[in-house]
Amino acid sequence: MGKAPDLSRLAWPRHTARLALRPLTLDDVDAVLAFRSLPEVVVHLSHDVLDRDQVRDRIARRVERGRPGATEPLLGLAVEELRTGRVIGDVMLRLEPSHSIGSAPSDAWEGTIGYALHPDAHGRGLAAEAAAELLVIGFRDLGLRRITADAYADNIASNRVLRRIGMRHESTVIAKSLSKDGSWLDDNTWALLREEWPG
Repeated sequence: MGKAPDLSRLAWPRHTARLALRPLTLDDVDAVLAFRSLPEVVVHLSHDVLDRDQVRDRIARRVERGRPGATEPLLGLAVEELRTGRVIGDVMLRLEPSHSIGSAPSDAWEGTIGYALHPDAHGRGLAAEAAAELLVIGFRDLGLRRITADAYADNIASNRVLRRIGMRHESTVIAKSLSKDGSWLDDNTWALLREEWPG
């Protein structure tokens, strides 16, 4: 396995037209709690509604995984709206070594992106703006060879975000996950190779 990309050389904050992305800190607990405690936000996420202590623990784990030398590196970033200075969401880029079926391990790395925004920030293209910047960080700054994302098939908005930022619908796994209401959900995988990325 090759050495993990060096997260310490990334410069913060990262600005897009309307947003600033920067590493999460424990000062963001209340802002993140404001949306990760809402049932309508977590309905498609891998956790239930979170309380303040759970949000604090989640952020602390992401801070730790963002340190140089972390065994399971992950960038956990706050999403601030430039106009208001308010944290309206958080995004992540999880890194892992690319798989090899040969005797020699791959030196390449890949990533998975994810995002959650406060409902009052929905419908303005802000999730796509933040997710597109994750592609810039992953491909241009960290040299990843492949980036993926998962979205349940019934999460129309999230699938739209991934299509909008140029990711390719790679597969659908039928009835993969049991939902919070007891039904089985189909899971879409989206992906992009560095050579496919137009950035």
